[in-house]
Amino acid sequence: MGGGRQRPARRALVLAGGGIVGGLYEVGALLALDSVCEGFSTCDFDLYVGSSAGAFVAALLANRVSAERLRVALESDQRTLPRLSVSRFMSLPWRSYLGTAPRLAAALRRLVGDLWAHWDEAFVLDTAASLLRVLPRGIFSLDGLERYVRSVLTQAGRTNDFRRLRRRLLVPATALDSGAIRVFGSRLDERTPISRAVAASAAVPILFEPVTVDGVQYVDATVTKTAHARLAVERGAGLVVVVNPMRPLLRDPKTQPPLADGGPFAVAGQALRIAIHRRLHDGLARHAYTSPATDFVLLEPYERDLRLFDYPLMTYSLRHEVIRRGYRTTVKTILGDYERYAEVFGRGRVTLLPRREIERRAHRWSRASGGQGQGSRAPSQAHTAVQSAR
Repeated sequence: MGGGRQRPARRALVLAGGGIVGGLYEVGALLALDSVCEGFSTCDFDLYVGSSAGAFVAALLANRVSAERLRVALESDQRTLPRLSVSRFMSLPWRSYLGTAPRLAAALRRLVGDLWAHWDEAFVLDTAASLLRVLPRGIFSLDGLERYVRSVLTQAGRTNDFRRLRRRLLVPATALDSGAIRVFGSRLDERTPISRAVAASAAVPILFEPVTVDGVQYVDATVTKTAHARLAVERGAGLVVVVNPMRPLLRDPKTQPPLADGGPFAVAGQALRIAIHRRLHDGLARHAYTSPATDFVLLEPYERDLRLFDYPLMTYSLRHEVIRRGYRTTVKTILGDYERYAEVFGRGRVTLLPRREIERRAHRWSRASGGQGQGSRAPSQAHTAVQSAR
């Protein structure tokens, strides 16, 4: 039927989460992809899957807002997009705080009375837990992010409606009360606005309040899976490009102090990166085994990039440096195994520019963006991942 002609396999871009720094790193990686491909940009993929911070970037790409326009918006140029500022991501839920005040005061009175009457029986952790129950659901609200995405997608021919997109966009989120994964955009009659889905996917527990959609509270998509690459495989993608901005940091024990010396937050951050990274690699290995006709390209930071991993996940002030590091690392990754990448991308109907032209463009971009920074050594072949299953 159909003349026996087989429809070309889809090309999918999967963007994982990683806080504000992760989203900034992805912008740099996407700029790099745009600079190494011939006649193809990151706005030309057939399918986008975005989780957490990646959902924000994916929603703009699906509306043909290029990585370069995102970069310009970050430079405070409002002619292309409204300026991106940290206040848009991390607005305080004043209504929640005001509602908490009387409950917290009452809880403190009860707590003081209990401690006075039963001091010898009181447990510090139990006492602290009683206060946690009356605190707000999150430190910050994502209302500002939702308003920003909505304003950007309701102007200049863009759309905030999944049903009107020319490219398929999938945004997963985790239902808090059941642990189920909801994939916004998976149904042809999806009525949830893209901006609301992005907020739900990015609601990092404790940091942000859960986001309610159709009476269900949702938290960050990364709670259940790192990148949700399965969604692209299930929809017939032949080439799946995964950008993952989070990976464990490797230190040289001979020249560098242990990570634990950085305190509890350094320990927690490294533990989170280990869990997220291991889960992603295990999942991609399963997909490569069960879907041998699909090529996977995994792009990640250099594992010894001390400066990048030194930035807190929600840092915004160093955005220009993070974007530059995302660009440089991605270009060096591709140049480090150019022939293999050219073959894999070629099977997905994406042509890489000649090596010399990529080097020329990278040099010109680096000069225009402020030159080379320190600590951006090229990752070795063993530290990059191109998984091609044919």
